[in-house]
Amino acid sequence: MQLTNRFWAQNAMGLLSIVLMGTASLSAQCTLNTQNQTVTICTPASGATNLTSPVNVVAGTTDSNTVKLLQIYVDGVKQYQVAGNQLNTSVTMTNGTHRLTVQAQDSTNTIFKSTESITVSSGTGGGSLSQIKHIIFMVQENRSFDSYFGMLGAYRSSEGYGGTLDGVPLNASLPDYQSTANVSPFHIQTECTDNMSPAWNESHYAIHGGKMDYFMKTEGSLPSTIDPQGTRMMGYYDQTDLPYYYELATQYATSDTWRTPVLSDTIPNRMYLFTGTSFGHIRPQDVPPTGGWPQPTIFRDLSTHGVSWRYYYQDSSVYLSSFSDWTTYQGNVYNISNYYNDIKNPSQLPSVLFIERASKLGLDEHPTGNVQKGAADVANIINAFLQSPAYANSVFILTYDDPGGLYDHVPPFTEPAPDAIPPMLRSTDIKADFTQSGLRVPVIVVSPWTKPHYVSHVNRDYTAILKLIETRFSLPALTARDAAQDDMTEFFDFSSVQIPTPPPLPVQPTTGACSHSLEKAPGF
Repeated sequence: MQLTNRFWAQNAMGLLSIVLMGTASLSAQCTLNTQNQTVTICTPASGATNLTSPVNVVAGTTDSNTVKLLQIYVDGVKQYQVAGNQLNTSVTMTNGTHRLTVQAQDSTNTIFKSTESITVSSGTGGGSLSQIKHIIFMVQENRSFDSYFGMLGAYRSSEGYGGTLDGVPLNASLPDYQSTANVSPFHIQTECTDNMSPAWNESHYAIHGGKMDYFMKTEGSLPSTIDPQGTRMMGYYDQTDLPYYYELATQYATSDTWRTPVLSDTIPNRMYLFTGTSFGHIRPQDVPPTGGWPQPTIFRDLSTHGVSWRYYYQDSSVYLSSFSDWTTYQGNVYNISNYYNDIKNPSQLPSVLFIERASKLGLDEHPTGNVQKGAADVANIINAFLQSPAYANSVFILTYDDPGGLYDHVPPFTEPAPDAIPPMLRSTDIKADFTQSGLRVPVIVVSPWTKPHYVSHVNRDYTAILKLIETRFSLPALTARDAAQDDMTEFFDFSSVQIPTPPPLPVQPTTGACSHSLEKAPGF
């Protein structure tokens, strides 16, 4: 839905300050060398030993000119590159001592670099991913990282687990819709709220040039009579609301730098999920042509290369039917009841399984539905996996398709455009392109090979799921976007089974209040 005239009238001046942001600051990781035209490798430290592959590499530059390219070389062989002046990624390396180089090229074509020696002694190895026989992924709706997992760091600490997690800043203070007051993040007391819009214009406007403070300024797009200042966008849930997710993410692996592929809403992002691109589309109102969108999906890619797959639906929400691939492959689409039987027989289980959200049943965790009931539905699906023989050689990935217009404090990062198709902009649309990610959303990676209690800090969008599938089953990339993603092997340690027996998990309650009258921030 587009922003209303009332919204634009009150907020148009703010558009003058919108500047698209690249990678977030490295100040939390290290201090950059202040000398001009230098590269600083923040992680790993020079001379580091006993590193585990894939190795997390974080680096930044200092240059009076614009840095247009950063590359990672291992023993003189290029392993990765990104357009920008900072990088945060992981690189697979074999055991032994390696020469790690991060090289920059700026707008004057000057090349400068930094090189260090590191030693890997417990790498997973390039072929270790073959121990994963089945990849299962499920994508729910409209939840930002801060709104769902913003308090996960505090929960982990209370459970005795160390490490860092970039959670919701409780001291943040953002102006409400009409600038009548500022609002800080608060524990929302209802499991459902009025809707909010994460569409192209609203999302680009909300980030406010990386200040991340105009979320409530988009309230005019989908105005609420109950919460007219948009304060519900600052609400968050915690372990008292979502105990199953909090414990599952703590016991297995998650990421605080996992994002959607595009700064827009459900449909453009799900296009990326299936095809690695939205092929120019930025709004959900775009209607497929007769016969469906012709772009090849990951499911066609799997079939073309002889890799088995199934697609499970819970209601009439079957997004694959919007694509021309539906005509050819609808025989691979089954009701969710089949999933519960299929996972009991791993020898017959397809290599890739996708589970569609239950939008029509109101179980997709969209803000207008009861999030606890949606989480309980997912808990049933994941528990069936955990209790099945398929658990022993599979991975289950749960994530969310867009942040739903809800507050998140971390800016997007720079990414390659998926293809040469520009955004299909109207005259009233905010001018931007496809060279940045969307905002953070939750992710949980569940497998016996998952590093226990792990939090990744590597920038990815969720086309990394496509890259994981492509890497594991030797498929070509669909687009430049999924080709550039990290393949997620950082989440695993294949040297031995890490979590052979699933830990006990709490029952997900469904008794929380679902009352729109409780959605406003305190004092409103």
